[in-house]
Amino acid sequence: MVMNVSALLRSARAGKVFLESSRRNGGKFEFAPWPQAAAPRFGPVGRARSAVSGLRAVERLTVGFLDPVEDAIYLTVGLRRMGFPASFHLGREVAPAVPPAGFYAWVRCGGDVLSTSLPVKEEYVEIYRNAPEGEHSA
Repeated sequence: MVMNVSALLRSARAGKVFLESSRRNGGKFEFAPWPQAAAPRFGPVGRARSAVSGLRAVERLTVGFLDPVEDAIYLTVGLRRMGFPASFHLGREVAPAVPPAGFYAWVRCGGDVLSTSLPVKEEYVEIYRNAPEGEHSA
């Protein structure tokens, strides 16, 4: 199936609304229940990578450049709204170059990391994950 602009914009808006409703003072987040993946509408998980490109374009125009945690939240919700079983991951550096260890967030779908080219499996230990019900995104 071909992704239409209207669906992309609705999905991007869902990501923006969830992100903005989750922000708290001091860089903290408090999440309402994460949305589950909608019924698949845009084909196999392999198409999620191109959906990320579309979501990021809308992200830049509507909320600007986000830090990695906010970007991953936004993308996870947007992808789920599009029907992709995306999972959100937060990790802590295994061996920081300079203490203290930093944190990083990424999005996975179908076993692939979609939101970054960093080797997150090798450089971060996962400390939090939110995956759609029934999904185990390792």
